[in-house]
Amino acid sequence: MTPILKWIVLLLLIIIGLPFILIWGVKFPRQQSQVPIIQVWNADTGKLMTMTLEEYVCGVVAAEMPVYFHDEALKAQAVVARTYAYQRIVNDVRIAEHPEAHLSTDYRSGQAWVSTEALKERWGLIDFLINYRKIKTAVSQTEGIIATYDGKPILAVYHSTSGGRTENSEHYWSEALPYLRSVADPYGNHSPYQYTTAVFSINDFLKLMEITSLGEVQVVERYPSGRVKTLEAGGKWFSGRDVRQRLGLRSTWFTVAVDQGQVHFSVWGYGHGVGMPQYGADGMARAGYDYRQILQYYYQGILLEKIY
Repeated sequence: MTPILKWIVLLLLIIIGLPFILIWGVKFPRQQSQVPIIQVWNADTGKLMTMTLEEYVCGVVAAEMPVYFHDEALKAQAVVARTYAYQRIVNDVRIAEHPEAHLSTDYRSGQAWVSTEALKERWGLIDFLINYRKIKTAVSQTEGIIATYDGKPILAVYHSTSGGRTENSEHYWSEALPYLRSVADPYGNHSPYQYTTAVFSINDFLKLMEITSLGEVQVVERYPSGRVKTLEAGGKWFSGRDVRQRLGLRSTWFTVAVDQGQVHFSVWGYGHGVGMPQYGADGMARAGYDYRQILQYYYQGILLEKIY
């Protein structure tokens, strides 16, 4: 074989073999029998999927957090995604419309999830190979680790951006959980959703709020975090959560003003505000904190335990 031919063969081996090295360089646990097998309802295809919990977590991290986030933030996301799924399994919580599944790919019923095929289409092959390796590394390096409180997996809720402070669980939902306490969050200022605005015509506002007249539009009461507890409009009182859902606001932390025939909202943060803010996790990671410190800051009093 001539030297030139040898170089051609070597080049071909590199081109063909590199993708496999990139993808499979990070291994899932060899003893797969220890990893829970879960069933997930695919809301896009209308089919039930069976996979390992670690495979599921990879798809959640890819769907829920920007891949350019810091590695420690991706690890934190992997742990909360795994914990959220595991607590549904051990508590036998199921999808109402599809009781054969504990989880769905529809983010409105839990967590978003994306397949590798969809990621290849989204990113292209080369970026997929690079990005998915980064995700698999974050999942592999936290393999089997979940967050617990009092010996039980926590309700590991999270959101995009706190706006400066997270919220107590009972101020958005009904139950006060000791690990879902409001904490200052100065780490997510780089989020594009830290501060946003929304403007409605008076007619649109009346229609969406289902009121016949504007009346006095004002915040009546706030929670200590700053988020709105009660808003008055048209002589009626609405919860901040109700206002957010009716108007499609990014969070319940807002101010409101009526000016020149329009209703103006200034909004801080994106999401319910409870648990880990993803941009806050990224900011903490960039400030030098590791994933364990990030999780133990946003979820008060938890332990991180390796269950397999």
